Amino acid sequence: MADILIRGYSAPASCATCHFNSNAFCDVLGRKVKIPVDYVERPSTCPLVELPEHGDLIDRDAFREENDYYLHREFINPKYEDTLDDLLNDAPVIVPSNKEVTE
Repeated sequence: MADILIRGYSAPASCATCHFNSNAFCDVLGRKVKIPVDYVERPSTCPLVELPEHGDLIDRDAFREENDYYLHREFINPKYEDTLDDLLNDAPVIVPSNKEVTE
């Protein structure tokens, strides 16, 4: 099953505050769920996972596939040292960074 990311949405503290809960029916799981009586925290079976702060997430396998020649090449001329770094910087971003940029 594929995953989705909903930007700006924090994982709820409990089923009582979850936007995907309607009368003990979890819209994410597509079935009735046993909700804790006290509603203090999310049950361990909750499918929602909050991403920690992170940088850009890239598809490294796609990068390796497309740039195999450069990954295994020894650069003799120092003017080409940044070539791999440049390729990594241009790799497609799957999930952009959620870190605030501070300069």
